[in-house]
Order: sequence, then C-alpha cells, then structure tokens
Amino acid sequence: MFVLGITGDIGAGKSTVASILGNMGARVIDADQIVRRLWNQRELVDAARDRWGDSVLNEDGKISPSAVAERFFGEEKEYRWLCQLIHPMVRREMASGLSAERGWVVVEIPLLFESDVPYWCDMTLYVTASPENRVARNSLRGLNGDELDRRERFLTSSEEKKSMADLVISNNGSLDELKEILKSHGEKMLRMSSICTVKIQCAFKKQARQLISGILGKKLAYQANLVSLETAYSRYDQFLTDNWEIQFYTLAPLVPKISRVASEIIKKEPTPLAVADVLRASLSFREALCEACL
Repeated sequence: MFVLGITGDIGAGKSTVASILGNMGARVIDADQIVRRLWNQRELVDAARDRWGDSVLNEDGKISPSAVAERFFGEEKEYRWLCQLIHPMVRREMASGLSAERGWVVVEIPLLFESDVPYWCDMTLYVTASPENRVARNSLRGLNGDELDRRERFLTSSEEKKSMADLVISNNGSLDELKEILKSHGEKMLRMSSICTVKIQCAFKKQARQLISGILGKKLAYQANLVSLETAYSRYDQFLTDNWEIQFYTLAPLVPKISRVASEIIKKEPTPLAVADVLRASLSFREALCEACL
C-alpha cells in the first residue's frame, strides 16, 4: 500500500488534484467529509455548544458550519481549541479506514502540516497557486482576499509547508495543464503502490543463490534476503533437513515473471510462492525499488 497525503492553500486546488489522481487509480479519502460526519455526533455538538452557546446551532439543533467557521477563524485560542478536539478524532477515523485499504490511497488533509504528518503517510504533496488565482476560485464561495488572509493567519506559512512537502504542485494553469503535470507523478505513485514481497523456498543453498542472481540480474526485484529454515510437516515428529527461503522485494506486476524464472532455474514450480503487500516502507526505498525494477 502507498498513502499520499495532500494538502494546500485555500483555493489552490487540492480537491481537484485528489480527483485527478483518483481517476488515475487512487482511492481518495477526504478529511472534510470525515469532519462533516463527525459533526453529527452528539459528543462533538455538545462540546461546541458548551464552548460557544446555541448560536452555533441551526433551528433543527444541528451544527451550523458557517457559525463554527466564524469562531474557528476568528481567534487563535478558538482555532487551537477546536483543532485539539477534532484532529485526533479525524486521524482515528482515517487510520481505521486505511486498515482495510490496499494499493494506492490518496488522503486529502487540509491541515496536514499543522497537526503533524501521521505515521501512515508515505508521501506528502502540497498544492499551491498565486493569490490572484486563489481569490478568483473562491469568489463563488464568497471568500475575497481579506477573508482568505483571515482564515490562513493561524496556519503554517506557505513557504514553510513547501519545504516540508515531498512534492509541490503549482496549479496556476488550466485543468488540462494540471492533468499533464500530474500524469508522470501519478504513474510513479501507482507503481510504488504495487511494492510487494515474494517468498520462495529451495532445498539447496547453491540453488537459492542461483535463483537470486537470476532474478536480480533480470531486474525483476530490487532486494533479496536469504535465510535458512527448518521445516516440519504434520506427518513427521521432527524437523526435516534445512531448507532455504528467499524473500524478494519487487513489484506486483513482475510476480508472474519471477515465477517463470524460478521454474526455469529450479526445474519445477517454486513451492511455496508466497506474495504479500508491503504496507510500510520509506519513500527513498520505494523510489529505489521502482528505479531498479523493469
């Protein structure tokens, strides 16, 4: 699995970027949607009411997003209070949802750098745009330049967030231009999301070494680990002679080729050929693996 965290300035186009990557094969999770669901919980509504009174409620007793926004962006102490209350809840929801995910996942988190990058985020992307373009895009929402400044004055500066991000996308052109910018990045991320391990067992160490040389030589894997195993079966009362197990780090589309090469070298179908997703890996490792494999 590969998780990309997306954030950006208000009106820069982070949702558009997430949507484009979603069309390229990513599963998209939106923090704002989680927040909207959380505001239906009595616990959160009661906390806001105790803090700000009935003025943050609609006539039907539900939370008023505009009233909350007015207080949230009005004073820094209110901004800090709500962040401390709601961010842990959002992160728990995200972590729970990600536990069932596989492949490429994009998580859109407006305040990604303001509340520490979560451990499950493999890469961060920051979307930026000129003030003029951001104001133009937010005009339909009734947000002018002064309001954008007011809403962003408590946030980490744009320059600081650029320095913290693994990738910065400038969105000052057309939608087609943005798609073109994202094309190569998206293809690379999709490839990184397919990283997996393949385990093959051999009866002899020499055979295992030949298998490692053959598969690495054909650039079908980036790394191989060789360990000695003692194997037991249900019909025996003792461990049998040593076997050798190789663990290859590779890409899922290359697994059938690895199986064929292994069959040619050991003269039979490899037993067992066990494949598992790599759920956690550093960005540098992922990039090195993708570069090394065909």
